[in-house]
Amino acid sequence: MSQADARTHKPDQIPDTERFIIGKDKYESSPALGDSFSWWSLGENPLSLNFSDPTIINLNNTKWKADCAVVPEERKDGWVYLVITVPETPDGPIRPILIPSCASGAFEKSTHFLHLYGHDIALLAQGTNASRTSEATLKFDNPPPRDVALLPPGGYLIIASKTDNTGSWLFHCHIAWHASSGLALQILERQQDLKKLMTEERLAEARRVCANWDTWFKNKTNHWNSSNPFQDDSGV
Repeated sequence: MSQADARTHKPDQIPDTERFIIGKDKYESSPALGDSFSWWSLGENPLSLNFSDPTIINLNNTKWKADCAVVPEERKDGWVYLVITVPETPDGPIRPILIPSCASGAFEKSTHFLHLYGHDIALLAQGTNASRTSEATLKFDNPPPRDVALLPPGGYLIIASKTDNTGSWLFHCHIAWHASSGLALQILERQQDLKKLMTEERLAEARRVCANWDTWFKNKTNHWNSSNPFQDDSGV
């Protein structure tokens, strides 16, 4: 069988793009810093969801809350790139961060299995030495598609996804307690197109459930321990 015959999808040509470093480059806002608890994160900040206020009922926003770092990008069929590293820190432990290096880590060396909802991801490069990403050879011609991509311990992962499926998509580690501890982020893809799809009729049930949850949550007698934080994980 020839190489052409072995292809399982239409070849993609991945173009160059602008650089934006999550957790480092500043937009109008940035996520809140983590507290003294142990957590995983992409960048400096673990994901924390508000069950009463999901993204899909906020699509009319032109500005976002202070702890939401939303970078608008409305290009249809464009490409989004993520360069993710797990570099060692001076005190030994490491955690997943996006280039460049952040402050000291919080967890032991670990492999992570990263998945983006709503898309296949194109695997451009992968390696075991996070300090050598500048030497990586990126495969732009027919890169292998992946549902889940492996981020090696102490290594790096360079991926791309095509903006051909508008939505509010979760990008997360597939190890459950890593995602629960905040190793995730949300990608809002083509907000204006998504707003057209999410009509008031389609959002009615979401608004009803969110309102019910908000009412239940505000009544502290519903909580198993009203003196402690109710949500002790990311919500994923």
